Amino acid sequence: MESVQLFLAGDSTMSNYDSNAYPRMGWGQVLPMFFNEELVVRNHAASGRSTKSFIAEKRWETMEKDFRPGDFVFIQFGHNDQKPDVERRTEPYTSYQQNLTYFIQRAREHRVTPILLTSITRRHFDENGQLLDTHGDYPQAMRALANKEQVACVDMLIKTTEAVQQLGLEKSKQWYMWINSGQFKGYPDGEQDDTHLREEGAKKIASICVHELIKLNHPLATYVNKSEVSK
Repeated sequence: MESVQLFLAGDSTMSNYDSNAYPRMGWGQVLPMFFNEELVVRNHAASGRSTKSFIAEKRWETMEKDFRPGDFVFIQFGHNDQKPDVERRTEPYTSYQQNLTYFIQRAREHRVTPILLTSITRRHFDENGQLLDTHGDYPQAMRALANKEQVACVDMLIKTTEAVQQLGLEKSKQWYMWINSGQFKGYPDGEQDDTHLREEGAKKIASICVHELIKLNHPLATYVNKSEVSK
């Protein structure tokens, strides 16, 4: 019997990285550890992609070739749909929703279950130590579409915002690519990146996602590696 597959369509916060980029990791890269051997994670997330460029580069089309009835697909975009360049830019309530609708419809045509996920938070605090929302209308546009299309939506923005706010200004650096010069081979000059995750953050955010699936009583929760989630 073939394993059920969970496909990941998204951007750099979710994607896989080579070992030479360590400790940088996408949360999708560590997601397999939270599921048992009955579920196989296929990570197609790619750095810098928006809904628009993911379609234009035929990344969805490539992923679709491996779909089997009964599979699942995570869809998390928004970070790069905000970008100003014509190759990636979408508008929240028009082209962004249209592209998400395309993903949903194509998945359903293959009898694959789509799950929408809002973007994870960026680590941007104001002078009062409050985490700022930098994603504009994209998360709300996704929530509205999920409701309209009756698609499960894991609100990663809300949940990761709560977690990072609780960590605070300094401790939250441990989740993101804040690295001292010479600390890691690939980063001789260090790094101060408030968007991309390091290993600890990737694991924590993957765990948040899995816990939300459990709360939603989503069919994917049946594949959860309970020993890992309980840590």
